[in-house]
Amino acid sequence: MASVAGRIEALIAARNLTAGDRLPSERQLAADFGVSRPTLREAIRQLASRGVLVSRRGGGTFVSAPEESDPVRTALLPLASLARSEAGYWRDVMEMRKPIEGETAYFAALRADDADKARLVAAYQGVVNAPADDLDSQARLDAAFHMAVCTAAHNVVLQQVMSGLLGLMEASISQSLRRLYHLPGILDELNDQHREILDAVISGKAEAARGAASRHLDFVEDRLQLIEDDAQRQRRASRAQQQIAQE
Repeated sequence: MASVAGRIEALIAARNLTAGDRLPSERQLAADFGVSRPTLREAIRQLASRGVLVSRRGGGTFVSAPEESDPVRTALLPLASLARSEAGYWRDVMEMRKPIEGETAYFAALRADDADKARLVAAYQGVVNAPADDLDSQARLDAAFHMAVCTAAHNVVLQQVMSGLLGLMEASISQSLRRLYHLPGILDELNDQHREILDAVISGKAEAARGAASRHLDFVEDRLQLIEDDAQRQRRASRAQQQIAQE
C-alpha cells in the first residue's frame, strides 16, 4: 500500500492542484485515507520538508509556490526577463532539458513506487482530459506531467532543476507554446508521446523511458522551430509589404 505522503501527492495530481491551492482539512484527509491524524500530520511534515506543501498556522495546508519551496527555481528567476526578451533563448533551455529529462525518465523507471505510478497516471489523465481550447491549462498540465516523472526519479536536485527549467521555458516562449497547441493533430501526438513515457516508467523499462523522453523533446523542439521560422517569414513578408507600399 502506498505511503500516506504518496497518497497525498497522488491526490494533488488527481485534482490538478497547483501552487497556492489548499488541501482538504486534516480531518477530511484522515477520514479519506483511513489513518489517524498524527499519522497524517507526519506525512504532511515529510512533504513540507521536501517543499511539496506549506502549512500556515490557522490557515491550513497548501501546495507550495515555487518561491516558497524551490531555491533553484528562485535562483533562476532573474533570467526570466532575459528569457522573455532574447529571441531564441528557449533553445538554450531545451538544450539543457533534453539530457536531463532523458535521465530523469530513466531513473523514474528504476525507482518509481506505487504512489509515484498513481501520481503519473493521474497527471497523464489530467493532460488528456484538459479542455482543448484552454491553452493555459494545456501548458500547465503538460508541465505537471513532466514534473511527476521527475518526482518519480526520487532525486531532489533533479526535481528542483527541472522546476526552474520549465519556468524559464514558459517565460521564453509562452506565445510559441500556445501556438504549439494549435497545430493540427498536435494534442493527439503529444498525448501518445506522454503515454509512451508513462508506460515505460510504469513497466520499469529504463532505457525505453529514456528513449521516449528524448524523442518527445526532439519532436517538441522541431515543432517549436517550425513555429518560429514561420513567424520570422511572416515578419519579413510584412516588412516587405510595408516597404513596397512606401515606394
